[in-house]
Amino acid sequence: MQSVVAVPLVLLVVFATVQAGGMMLSVNRLTADLARACRQMDTAGLALAADRERFVADEVLGAATQLKPDLLTVSNVRSEALGAVQGARLASGATSGAAGEEGAGAGAGIVQRTDAVRVSFDVRYELPSLMAVPGLAHRTIARHVECEQLAGRIVEVEVGA
Repeated sequence: MQSVVAVPLVLLVVFATVQAGGMMLSVNRLTADLARACRQMDTAGLALAADRERFVADEVLGAATQLKPDLLTVSNVRSEALGAVQGARLASGATSGAAGEEGAGAGAGIVQRTDAVRVSFDVRYELPSLMAVPGLAHRTIARHVECEQLAGRIVEVEVGA
């Protein structure tokens, strides 16, 4: 008679433990996949995309290891171009002082252009569940992602809650 009560409780504890472990794995996987997606983000394509949320979702899913597309939602996509022109006019054979000013006035020089882009978006992912364990089923996690690219290279990725 005691086993009639004990067996279902033990099975519930076992399945709840397995589901909680799977959820933690999904959270870690999502964070890693978001960072990877930022490193591989096509910012030129994002600037031209008609549906920016769908474009970023496709980028995240393309970099993902095992995320399910129907459980992922992307919103609030923002892209900000931070273009900067840096450099100095250099005269060929000019020295410091007045001669350098004369050479710089001649117009010979090098100008370096650096393009920087800041992309941010919000992601919601419904964690997959094995069974409808009360309190663990249909849980979602939300992450805010910001990444900056400088001259086509990622300089900073931040994945936060």
